[in-house]
Amino acid sequence: MTDHVEPHKGDRDRFWNRAMWQPACAWHHDVIKQTLEVMFAKGEIVVADLWLDSAVAVRLTLAELPVDVGVGGGQKSMPPSSGPAF
Repeated sequence: MTDHVEPHKGDRDRFWNRAMWQPACAWHHDVIKQTLEVMFAKGEIVVADLWLDSAVAVRLTLAELPVDVGVGGGQKSMPPSSGPAF
């Protein structure tokens, strides 16, 4: 879907400003971007932080992901195995 980086709030000029559009999957639009917009409305972040590749958005994404995307390439987080039980 197309996300309006800065909420347009019905402003037609902001709505059609293609420089402020970004692609987003439904999850990022509905979860991460909504959190960012609440933070923006409270004055906790600036417009630049509303881009989904901003440091703030990346931190939120990593905190919300149900899997570990670090070493192991997306494996679910599990404690290290001590090996097979004999």
